[in-house]
Amino acid sequence: MEQILQKLLVANSKTIQEGTKELRDAFKKPEAIPNLCEVLVSSNSPQVRQTAAVVLRRKLGKRHQWTKIDVDTRNRIKQGMLQALINEQERLVKNSIAQFIGIVGKHEFPNNTWPEILQFIHQLCNSDNMLDKEMGMYTLSIMTEISKGSYLPHAEVFAVLFTNILNSVSDPSCNLAYYTVITMNHLVAVIGGHQQMINVYHNLLPRVLEVLNAFCTADEKRACELFEILEDLIEYAVVVIVSHIRVIVEMCLRIGSDRNIDTSVQIKAIGVVGWIIRLKSKVIQKNKLIEPIIDVLIILMAQKPDDDVNEEYFLGDPDQFTTTTIATQTLDLMALHVPPEKVVPYLLTRVEPALQGDDIYAQKAAYLALAVLAEGCADHIRTKYLEAFLKCIYNGIRNPNVVVRNAAFFALGQFSEHLQPEISQYAAELLPVFFEYLSQLFIEMAQNKTEPSGLDRMFYALQSFCLNLDDGLLPYLPTLMDRLLVALDPNSWSLQLKRVALSTLDAVASAVKDKILPYFQKIIEILFVYINADSNSDIHELQSYALECLATIADTVDPETFQSLAGQTLEIALKILDETRDPDVRKSLYSLFSALAGVMKDKITPALPTIVEAMIGAIQSSEGIIAHYEEEEKEGLDIYDELSESDEGEEDIEIESSSSDSTQCRYSVENSYNDEKEQACLSLTDLAKKLGISFLPFLQLSFEEIFKLVNYPQEDIRAASIVALEQFCITLAEDTTQEGKIKLYKALQMFVPKCAEIIRCDEEQNIVIQATNSFTSILEEIKSDVFVGEGHKEAIMNCVIDLLTQKTTCQDTDTGGMGDTGEDEPESEQTELLLECAGDVIPKFGNAMTPDEFVLYFPNILQLLTIRTKKTSSVSQRSFAYGTLAECMKPLGVYVQKFVPQLMQLWVNGAKDANDDVRNNSVFGLGEMILYGKDCIFPHYNDILQGLSAILAKESHAGTVDNICSAMSKLIIVNPTGVPLQQMFPALMQHLPLKVDFLENKAIVSCFLALYQQGNPILKEQLENVIKIVVHIYHKKETSNEETENLVKDFLKTINRDFPQEFAGIVSSLGEEVTSNVQKLFV
Repeated sequence: MEQILQKLLVANSKTIQEGTKELRDAFKKPEAIPNLCEVLVSSNSPQVRQTAAVVLRRKLGKRHQWTKIDVDTRNRIKQGMLQALINEQERLVKNSIAQFIGIVGKHEFPNNTWPEILQFIHQLCNSDNMLDKEMGMYTLSIMTEISKGSYLPHAEVFAVLFTNILNSVSDPSCNLAYYTVITMNHLVAVIGGHQQMINVYHNLLPRVLEVLNAFCTADEKRACELFEILEDLIEYAVVVIVSHIRVIVEMCLRIGSDRNIDTSVQIKAIGVVGWIIRLKSKVIQKNKLIEPIIDVLIILMAQKPDDDVNEEYFLGDPDQFTTTTIATQTLDLMALHVPPEKVVPYLLTRVEPALQGDDIYAQKAAYLALAVLAEGCADHIRTKYLEAFLKCIYNGIRNPNVVVRNAAFFALGQFSEHLQPEISQYAAELLPVFFEYLSQLFIEMAQNKTEPSGLDRMFYALQSFCLNLDDGLLPYLPTLMDRLLVALDPNSWSLQLKRVALSTLDAVASAVKDKILPYFQKIIEILFVYINADSNSDIHELQSYALECLATIADTVDPETFQSLAGQTLEIALKILDETRDPDVRKSLYSLFSALAGVMKDKITPALPTIVEAMIGAIQSSEGIIAHYEEEEKEGLDIYDELSESDEGEEDIEIESSSSDSTQCRYSVENSYNDEKEQACLSLTDLAKKLGISFLPFLQLSFEEIFKLVNYPQEDIRAASIVALEQFCITLAEDTTQEGKIKLYKALQMFVPKCAEIIRCDEEQNIVIQATNSFTSILEEIKSDVFVGEGHKEAIMNCVIDLLTQKTTCQDTDTGGMGDTGEDEPESEQTELLLECAGDVIPKFGNAMTPDEFVLYFPNILQLLTIRTKKTSSVSQRSFAYGTLAECMKPLGVYVQKFVPQLMQLWVNGAKDANDDVRNNSVFGLGEMILYGKDCIFPHYNDILQGLSAILAKESHAGTVDNICSAMSKLIIVNPTGVPLQQMFPALMQHLPLKVDFLENKAIVSCFLALYQQGNPILKEQLENVIKIVVHIYHKKETSNEETENLVKDFLKTINRDFPQEFAGIVSSLGEEVTSNVQKLFV
């Protein structure tokens, strides 16, 4: 055996191959393992002993390989290895033996079949010899990597061990301190419910921080590993760190801003700050850490990058993080989780001087800071800063320096994504700047034959801005399309320009929809050149972009326009699907298939088995998973892997043990495969929505496979899976057969509890928002069938109550023992959005049941929402509370009468609010109470009329005036004899037609129709004005739904029938266009 091992050490590949073959043959005999152990303890060569230890570790790394050995031999190996560790003098060999013991300990300790090991380790750790202590803790650090729960019965021993070692080490950068903290980290995931261990970790955290601090300068690789204990404590046992948060954050900021410390360590340190902001933002605020965090983040964003032109600003692979990307992501987390009032004003004190200065990197940092505020502080920016911020960005995109210009374009792109619709109002100022740049760009490229710097950033901003303009883009469409068609010429030389132009064309098509028709034929010709390009040509790599663009066009133009191309497109797409292995191409094909389903409807059914099979395959796939090994393990992997994997076809029963080899390995999934998986979910959702019952044969498998993704580590995939499951339930509800009902109830019995679990327990607010919105959707579409499952009513309402009382995991109410925040403490915009989503569920919940049932839930709802109408609550909270209560009037029905006194007071208070939206929603609620409260509101008519008149006299907000008109109309609808029509109706007519809130046209026209049917003389007196108003509504299409549209048509037909001459004369006075449009109604 020793001779074989010596061959593995020779610097000759042929000899190594020979030795490897001989070793593989030797392992076919049962005595091979004992022989290896003998060599390990007896060879005179340290290199041979080292190799023997490594081979043993690799060969027996998996539990099933260890258990194949008979019990007596296993016991001899265990005893012999403990003695070998004591006797071995060579440090490297000693380490390898300890690793082998650690591996065996992993296999044996969980079943308590090696009690001696813990005694042995305890003995080593209590030795006076520092090397023994190190070896003991090193071995324990390996053993504790798996089966963590099996160590909890020994918690007291560990508590004493950790405490004694960390409190006794004089050098915090020594090996012993390192192994102790690593071992502690391995157990973090299981200490959550163990108070003694929680206390020990809490008490030792200052010493842990000392160790971490020391390694930041001594050993950056180990420092990064040590930071993981903070990350894991935040995730699994955050209570340990809460009272230490100030110290932790200050330490991380100091490390993160120290340029003498390795970049990887700086990134880890700032990453921890981000984790804490995400989960404990209230503690951050109470400790007044917002400002020092912002200071450091701005400094990091202002550092000069390695590549000025192609610097990554945001996201990216964690392995490719830079100080800039970690800083922008941390600031993004702050914007999402901290009230904007506490972020934006201070940040501007850093941004404004930077923009006025000459330092281009400080200017870059300022624009990046504005960019990452856009999502989390969107409402705050819209109402207070939008024009000023856009002026800054406008200056930035005209800056001659590419570093500044790129950052400004990035900021504009982010604003375009998150600050709609307000930002679209600035199209006239911004689009000419883009066109000017495009013209300059083409000239520069034609002259220099090089791709200019900043191309990607400029087009990112352009496509983000265009995407949400809709018809607002039409005045600029000819100029923009002229530029894009030049860029898309297949014969031009720049692939990068073609790529960004394809993405921009996609955005333009999405915005203008059918208005793209003048360019349709030319676009299709160009796209098919790229789609059908030879696989060896340069432009073939643009195939996925062209397919994506084609999908958007198919989805947005009129189906009749695309119908003639649909069959050919489907045939080409199926051929590409059969041939390609590229996840980006497959992803684009999934989009195209779902778009074609909207065009072809049932004609696509024959292709569905192939299409769905591919999408399910992507959902199930583990393609793209990459193993990341520790650097020092890489060299030996090829030789030893052949040995460790010799038992083909066998797998460990215990999942944990399957990766129990001591080689440190982690896994990641390439972004393209994650994107494909997400798109597969979205496309299956679209297919179910567009095809309805035709999709039912594929629905059960789709549901089962996507349900498995709800706990996937990647957030976008989790969100897409929730949306898919929601749509599958809605599609199942279309099948009204008994079998269909059974399938629906089965799906709901899985989906409703899963959403409830997510809402209560998930840490990610955006995922909780998605689950909450799913409750709203299924209640609206499926209605009372949602409640058939046992406990579904309570599950949904309890989630709403938990959200409104901020008792869910994702709602941070812990201030770290620094006093109650109180009801009036401002919340981040995302937290407020979550509360609004909870409010949206309530009226849909009520509409899905009878008023007799809903009235039982309403008192609690009224109390919870009334709290949020206080003047000290934020505007968005007050607005959503009044709006939600208003929507509850309909499902309450006749039971409105039970709550009139409280509701009247609420509407009166809200109507006096300083904010337009709050007044608007309050008056709307008053009108809804009048409509559904009926008789019980009669005694209050005089007070209501006086109040409405007083408000109307001074109200300037168009939406609120519209709702006052609607409320007056509802008074008339319910009780025309209870109001002074002679005074009230002319006053109402003065403010019609409605200006902005066209939803309320239903009430206006219903009022006219009611008075007309009653033969009320007031309507005859005002007939000319009434006809003009209703014709205006019809001509301008100011009807928000089919019901209101039919009301308008019926009214006009009735008047035309009863008063043909008067009607014709009034309509003709409104102009030829209006007359022609109205006449179509009577054809």
